[in-house]
Amino acid sequence: MNTSDIHIRGVGAVSAAGWSAADLLKAVRAGTPLPATGCARPGDERTWPCETRLVPAVPPEKISRHPRLRRSSAITRYSVAAALEALADAGHDPAAPPQGLGILFIMMNGCVNYTGRFYHEVLQNPAQASPLIFPETVFNAPASHLASFLGIDGAVSTLVGAPNTIMEALDTATFWIHSGLVEECLLIAAEECDWLSAEALTYYHPQLIASEGAGALLLSASSGGPRVRDVIGPLAYLSWQERCALLPELAAQTQAKLREPATLIDDRTGISKLDRAETTAWSGSPWQTVLSPKLVLGESMGASAALQLVLGTLATRETQQPVVISMPGANTAAYACVLTP
Repeated sequence: MNTSDIHIRGVGAVSAAGWSAADLLKAVRAGTPLPATGCARPGDERTWPCETRLVPAVPPEKISRHPRLRRSSAITRYSVAAALEALADAGHDPAAPPQGLGILFIMMNGCVNYTGRFYHEVLQNPAQASPLIFPETVFNAPASHLASFLGIDGAVSTLVGAPNTIMEALDTATFWIHSGLVEECLLIAAEECDWLSAEALTYYHPQLIASEGAGALLLSASSGGPRVRDVIGPLAYLSWQERCALLPELAAQTQAKLREPATLIDDRTGISKLDRAETTAWSGSPWQTVLSPKLVLGESMGASAALQLVLGTLATRETQQPVVISMPGANTAAYACVLTP
């Protein structure tokens, strides 16, 4: 993956910490886990705890008005807010996006709230299931809404996969830019919480707390932001045991590319059983700082790697030193990347 001339010109974020990238960085640096609330199962009760960390109420200045947004679900609203912040952060007027702008949207679960609502109606009475809701259940709905909101004229697509699928999107965006298909590309990964995905996480480990939000990065071959200097991976695996065996190799390949002190942004959850392999793999370097967003936010699923990259961009700008981002994934592939000023 040749990303050496790709720069992150702007970033934006919506998370349980708030409606900006600055809110995200402040909360993660503080290191205090955000408050969690119980997640009810409709019409039934579970016999074990299930908690979530949700995005707070939108502040008035972050409310976007557009006919499509009146019917869209939370995942779209988070994405629009993050994208507008990234464009503004890059020096663009969000009301007049640049020509040749493309969008690559990344998600894991998709539009789960309207999907749950639609299929609940189907089960209750198929004849009465609302056709108005159905378009909001498809994976490409948020990208479509965002493209309409911005009025862009570039390519638009959606990738569905594991939390670190944003690295596949980065590869695609690099190809788009190098081939002249787009001049700049918005990478946006987003997630919205519902009871089913939150409960599913607890089957992996009962202490996992589901979170939600969106991270946006504006990529360009023009200088003006941190550079994606190195991408390490994908290192493929088919089991948790193979993943544990590969992480030291991932860390070794990454550390071999470092020539000065760096910050590490890792994927650790605060659960020893899940974190042990990653902790061991990265323990060989004297890191300037280690940031662990999941300790604060919880498991943001499809948005998690994007939020790591947003944090990495902000940290690189501030310290003027490299930032290493560890994205070991949970299914089939591990990645890491190095951002430099």
